Amino acid sequence: MSSHLHQGNAVMSILFFKIILKTNLKSLKIPDKFALKYGSGLSNPVSLKPPDGTRWNVCLRKKNDQVWFEKGWKEFTQKYSLNHGCLVLFKYEGTTSQFDVIIIDDGALEIDYSSYNGNDNDDVSVQIVKEIHPCKKNKKTMRDEKDVTTSLSLNWPREPRARQEANKFVSNNPFFTVLIKPPHITEYRLCIPGLEGYVDNGVKNVKLEYGDRSWPVKMLNCNKTYSNRFLSAGWNLFAQENELKPGDVCVFELVNMQDLVFKVHVFAAHHV
Repeated sequence: MSSHLHQGNAVMSILFFKIILKTNLKSLKIPDKFALKYGSGLSNPVSLKPPDGTRWNVCLRKKNDQVWFEKGWKEFTQKYSLNHGCLVLFKYEGTTSQFDVIIIDDGALEIDYSSYNGNDNDDVSVQIVKEIHPCKKNKKTMRDEKDVTTSLSLNWPREPRARQEANKFVSNNPFFTVLIKPPHITEYRLCIPGLEGYVDNGVKNVKLEYGDRSWPVKMLNCNKTYSNRFLSAGWNLFAQENELKPGDVCVFELVNMQDLVFKVHVFAAHHV
């Protein structure tokens, strides 16, 4: 591993970041490219080290060349009050057991770590967890959190209007938000989030509900990872029959995880 991280006598830091969503406050997936290259060499648990000098031991779950932070991650997010829209920068320098981390709040400013110092132990120990399929675990999580009134957004839209609608939308069900663009109307597919932890990998038949009607749509993977998927056959008909227009914002709410039924909420663009 060190050969990948050194050039001459200089140590090359590997950096990656993750945007915090409501869905990754209990477990966090490491980017696939990092996991493929360095995941096999990581110890279990690893330590997260913020600038305040504390160390947080977090257990890893590894499966099919993918890696998640699990046991201990929830406690870390609670300690620093991480919430939807925060960003965590991870710095890896080849030591198999440590990541230096920097936390950026939802206002794009690094947090004041001293304000979070309390009577917590500086070194939090955890046990290594057994292998658990992420979908099975998250199904239970959904049942346990039916009384939660905060949103379960599965993505963080870049477009201001889509982000505004996502922030206003509140549901006990997971959902994702898409700003409709011209290619979404003319092409036969729509790129959507990977739905990791809620929908198994592979080709799926889903239903889109709008009003009192439903449309069968094929869901495809765009690659071998969970990073993105596509709504394919059936999407174009749904868009045409519901007269979707560029600028509309669609919220896809997963109301039935067993049958893969998404209730679609359309927030029309304000055309002049």
